Amino acid sequence: MSKWTVTYDGDVAIVALDDGKANAVLAPDFQALETALDEVIASAALSVVLTGRAGYLSAGLDLKRLPELSLEEKKDVVRAMGSAVLKLFLLPKPVVCAVSGHALGAGAMFALACDLRVFAEGAFKFGLNEVPAGLFVPSFGIELARSAVSASRLTELVVHGRVLTPQEALSMHVAETVHAPESLMAAALMHARDLADLSGAGYALTKRLVRGPFADAARASMPGELDELARMLDARRPS
Repeated sequence: MSKWTVTYDGDVAIVALDDGKANAVLAPDFQALETALDEVIASAALSVVLTGRAGYLSAGLDLKRLPELSLEEKKDVVRAMGSAVLKLFLLPKPVVCAVSGHALGAGAMFALACDLRVFAEGAFKFGLNEVPAGLFVPSFGIELARSAVSASRLTELVVHGRVLTPQEALSMHVAETVHAPESLMAAALMHARDLADLSGAGYALTKRLVRGPFADAARASMPGELDELARMLDARRPS
């Protein structure tokens, strides 16, 4: 059963991740996200809210189950991650991310791939924490970050792997707004309805023209990066 669900609130599709725990993900979960996004693309929805469960958008890759996978299976995880986040990045409808809690690694990539982000208040962590964990941020993650933060903060967020609080995300303009958790979805839906007015062929084409070259470059880099990132994941000791 997929951890992702698609529901509708009028013209807004709500794509939600909930495994009842930390929303950690592996290849089947990235593939299920693509299936959910295909449903949304084919639907009459004009805009999208992407969210998680209370306390977690996603903790990132499932580091408890990852050691059980072979090197080839780890490559499949990285390949599926890149494919899913780039599909979200290029989605031909506006997407608002309701960052409902912790969002690290792949979880942060989900948020960075969206048009804008609203955050829940709380002691939550947001960031691309790959480098502090002894890994590297693949090109697809770098391009997502490049679209969401100023050039002056890109090194801080990506190369240094700085992890942000919701208020720090707001000060860096990664977050559009920060809300009490019980108000988060209402705020996300409000932004999504505002963006719905843009939905259409012009929006979709312009988004592709702006983001497509970066996504294409990231895809071109992926084959070589798959081997290296999978090898580094394979060398990690079980936590």
